[in-house]
Amino acid sequence: MTRTKQTRSIIVGLLLCGTAALGLGCGTSAGDPTVRKSANRKNIKWDLAIKQRYYGGQVEAIRKKSIKLDNDAARLSRLNTVMHRLKRRTLLPELPYEVHYVDHETVNAVCYPGGGILFFRGIFDKNKGLVNPYSNDEIAAVMGHEMAHATLRHAYRRQQTASIIGFFGSVASVAVGAAGGADLSRLFHAVFDVSTGIYFPAYSRKFETEADIEGLYTMMHAGYNPEKAVLLWERAAQKHGSKTSIYASHPANGKRAQHLHEALTKIRAEQLHRR
Repeated sequence: MTRTKQTRSIIVGLLLCGTAALGLGCGTSAGDPTVRKSANRKNIKWDLAIKQRYYGGQVEAIRKKSIKLDNDAARLSRLNTVMHRLKRRTLLPELPYEVHYVDHETVNAVCYPGGGILFFRGIFDKNKGLVNPYSNDEIAAVMGHEMAHATLRHAYRRQQTASIIGFFGSVASVAVGAAGGADLSRLFHAVFDVSTGIYFPAYSRKFETEADIEGLYTMMHAGYNPEKAVLLWERAAQKHGSKTSIYASHPANGKRAQHLHEALTKIRAEQLHRR
């Protein structure tokens, strides 16, 4: 190749890569929400400390309400089986994940910073619930999504964006349980549930979408059927619940299931292209 041709090739390459910022070329992931994000471990001690103080406080608040925890050995075992299989495929497999089964009618499942997970009996309810209790794939679809909020570090990113790192920088200042009040609301956009005595994290639509995509990757790499995630949100679109239910932050018009289906189709096409 002559020097002139080499120069032209370099210029063309730079022009193409310049479009990468728009997600248009060079095989880049920039601007493409379906490309898996990279792990971010910056100041990970913040998440671990929040889990140690906050998650434990939520569990204690549930106990104070005389709500039974982990009283179904078979169900708890299934949850732990799914969790351990998923965690090895998350962006942050080293987080101290743990899961508790809460014997309460609330239709929800949550994961707090650092990997503390709660699954409520109501999510498995035949009529009001969302998940088949005997389907590890469906459990993985919900758990993978919730774990993604922790592995993508949405709480940490939110407090950075909101410029309240000074307020929460000292973990000692973070209250637990119902006493957390305004502090916890600022941290999570949390919604307090009187019936359980705990705060349910609420995230922006952007963060929910990110968790949807990362949840797909996590369950796929763990060997679970990602089609179940689409199925669940198709099912969710037909149901409604209280502001502390899993349906509260999810569109009821089926768009979430549609977007998941489109994302899954694109992810699979990319995987086939790489082979």
